[in-house]
Amino acid sequence: MKIVALGDSITYGFPYLPEFSWVRLVSDELDIAMLNKGMNGDTTWGMLERFALDVISRQPSHVIILGGANDAFEGVIPNEVLDNVGKMARMAGESGIVPWIGLPTPCSNFAEEALLGQYRQLLRRYTAANGIGLIDFYSAMLNPAGDGIREGLYFDGVHPNEAGYRVMAGVASDFLRRCVKQA
Repeated sequence: MKIVALGDSITYGFPYLPEFSWVRLVSDELDIAMLNKGMNGDTTWGMLERFALDVISRQPSHVIILGGANDAFEGVIPNEVLDNVGKMARMAGESGIVPWIGLPTPCSNFAEEALLGQYRQLLRRYTAANGIGLIDFYSAMLNPAGDGIREGLYFDGVHPNEAGYRVMAGVASDFLRRCVKQA
């Protein structure tokens, strides 16, 4: 198993370095090859634009696609985000790469969180309709009351802190363990 994690700053590990990211933590915990292709400030459109170079050319067995935060900050309509993610998933499948899609984490900005909620709803439907694995980073980072970010897991209300990245790593590790058992 060789996995590319494609995303934005939340995949990269901002405000830290990739060595502190959820990607690195999962790779170390499960002893699997994972390549962090998170790019600070990237949108799903940018991820789509670099998909061939950052994913297909690396010839992984799987790709984890996690994006949407910057799309929400730019006000990108939900169907455009879904279209971008869907194109990446199709490109992966056509290249023999199994796509998995991550649900974007919650943020403390009201307007952006409203858009992210719409993205998540569409992504849930898309993955269910297409038999694509869904990694629910959202629920683990959500306040237990369901009304905002979970206290103690964020650096700035958008980006996880080290504890938050550990929670995300736990979610991804659990998902990957389930996938390996099913294989």
